[in-house]
Amino acid sequence: MNMKVLLAAALCTLVLGCSKDAAPTDPNAETGPPEILSLTAEKLQILYGGQDPAIITCEARGGNLTYKWAVDLGDIIPLNPSRSKVSFNGSACCVGEKTITCTVSNSQGSVSKTIIITILEAVNVPEIIALQTDKTALNSSTGETASLVCYAIGGQLKYAWEADCGVVSINPADSSRATYTATPACAGTRTLTCRVSNGMGSDTKTLQLTIGK
Repeated sequence: MNMKVLLAAALCTLVLGCSKDAAPTDPNAETGPPEILSLTAEKLQILYGGQDPAIITCEARGGNLTYKWAVDLGDIIPLNPSRSKVSFNGSACCVGEKTITCTVSNSQGSVSKTIIITILEAVNVPEIIALQTDKTALNSSTGETASLVCYAIGGQLKYAWEADCGVVSINPADSSRATYTATPACAGTRTLTCRVSNGMGSDTKTLQLTIGK
C-alpha cells in the first residue's frame, strides 16, 4: 500500500471516525429530554360505542421514551408496542367532549399534550324501556304526589307528559322525570302518558294510578 493510501486511511479514522468496525447508532439511544412533535387523531368526532373509534398518534423524540395516556371517561387501547398509537372510544355515559392526554417521558423528564375528541350520541328510533312511579295509589285530599320516571333510548330524545286528570310537573333539569298531583275531582283510576320523540320517530307508554278522595 502506498503512502498516499495510508495517509488517507489515517485521516479518515482520526478526523471523521469512519472506522469500518464502528458500532451503528442506536435509534433508541437517549439523546435528550422528550419532545412531543405532534398529537393527531384520524377524526375528532365519534359515535359512542366500540364500532367507531378514533385512532390517535403521538409523535415524539428524545430516546428511550415511555408513553402514557389518560382520559376521564372512555376506553384507550394501545395499537403498537411503544403505545405511541392508540384507539379511543366511549359508551353512552361518555357523550360530549373528552380531553385525552398523552405524556411522554424518559430519565431526563416528561412532557404532555392534549387533544379533544367529541363523542356523539347515536340517534335511533325511540323506545321506552319502562315507565315507573313510586306510588300507584294517591290520596288527593292531602295533596299527595307521585314521582314519575320514563326510561327510554334512541338519542336526542324529547319528553312530553300528559294526564287525563290532575297536574304533571316536569323536572326542569331532566324532562324524563316528572311529579304528578291529583285533585279530589280526579278520584278513580287515572292514566298518565309519557311520549318520547326525536327525528327518527316516537314512542308512547302509559301507566295508571288510583286516586282516592
